[in-house]
Amino acid sequence: MLKRPTFATRFTHFFINKLLKNKHKTNEITLRHNTIYVLPSRLGAKFLFVALLNFVMGINYQNNLILAMAYLMVVLLVFAILTGYKNLRGLSVKFNHVMPCYAPNQPSAHFSIKAKSACQGVALGYKNTKSQLIDVGNNEVVNTHISLNLDKRGRYCFEKFQIYSSFPFGLVSVWSYIQPSDAIYIYPEPIDDPSLVLDTLELGDSEEHESQQKPGSDDFHQLSPFIPGTALNKVSWKHYAKTQQLLSKEFTSHSSAKMVLNFNKLNGNTETRLSQLCYLVNKLTEQHVTFSLTLPNSEVASGCGLKHQKSCLQALAEF
Repeated sequence: MLKRPTFATRFTHFFINKLLKNKHKTNEITLRHNTIYVLPSRLGAKFLFVALLNFVMGINYQNNLILAMAYLMVVLLVFAILTGYKNLRGLSVKFNHVMPCYAPNQPSAHFSIKAKSACQGVALGYKNTKSQLIDVGNNEVVNTHISLNLDKRGRYCFEKFQIYSSFPFGLVSVWSYIQPSDAIYIYPEPIDDPSLVLDTLELGDSEEHESQQKPGSDDFHQLSPFIPGTALNKVSWKHYAKTQQLLSKEFTSHSSAKMVLNFNKLNGNTETRLSQLCYLVNKLTEQHVTFSLTLPNSEVASGCGLKHQKSCLQALAEF
């Protein structure tokens, strides 16, 4: 069972968001002095505690060797802070795209990292997920990705990605943030239900399974009085030979019923229906069939192709 965040946790998140403002809400960021944060790591805090302990012991026992060791440890920690800051300064991180997926798979976000000078031990973090450590050379571009800890159908907004490094020695934590503006889509899991029959999903503009008649050249419909200017091949000459009356032949063509994928026409619970619709959207797209999608809260107009497929899948994910 999930625990509600404590007041201290909520206050910390609120304070951090106010402090960071919106300077990290971007798809590309170059790390500078106002976007880099440095603090001693857990190991660094223990290291500093030992240095202070040595300092107290050196004063208490008037031992210059212990005092020298304490000073050296503090100098080493300051050196690590400056080196760690320099390691990330000038690093450019660019969000490329996020790969959508079908539940229960997890999507992944793809980034490009570029450094003006050599950068070592850089990684990306998102919630409880971390990418592998990356070393970037001078003016080198390295592509990396990180799996997102999401596996349920829906539309999600990005939270902050952490760009961090513990170089050198692991005594300091140097980090920054990037928060892309794109959305994450996890589509329903496609289910091929043998009971699905596409014919039951075909709807006409007015009634189900009815085709419409419109002017065309397929089947004879009726005779009508001749109108000057009408093509002579449409004149009923046999009728004229019998009655000496000019009449024009009218033809009709039967347009196939419009394909509509309707949520309310399927059986099962909400997730089962969405999974069936997801399968049908993919199948009809592969067959280059024009179709529309009707959901209780939205509708996707008739279309075909990969762009139309993406719109339908996003509508299913957002439902």
